Amino acid sequence: MEPTYRVLVVTGVGTGGWTSKIAGERIREQLTNRGFHKVEVKLGRAGEAQTLVESWKPDFVVTIIGRDQDLGLPKAVPVFIGVPFVSAVGMDPILSQMVDVLKKTHWSGAPRT
Repeated sequence: MEPTYRVLVVTGVGTGGWTSKIAGERIREQLTNRGFHKVEVKLGRAGEAQTLVESWKPDFVVTIIGRDQDLGLPKAVPVFIGVPFVSAVGMDPILSQMVDVLKKTHWSGAPRT
């Protein structure tokens, strides 16, 4: 049975806005095209990132605000800049890194379900 992969997309404004939604859908689509068929995407605000990471345990975080250090996440959590997924320019190098993360053991050591 294929595990479920979790992606948290974080924005700095409102309830996530269109930019986060666009980025999340592009990431899901691109990961599906690369063989990861069970991908859940959750949208959240920067102020919620720590709590969501602790409770939901995403495989990685994608930030639309541009500065991962502003999120205050544990160093083990992989964080990617999501602006290329809004513009659809420059996605491939980041997608390759995301795929590498998904092929490894989860950053928390917990099994994927």
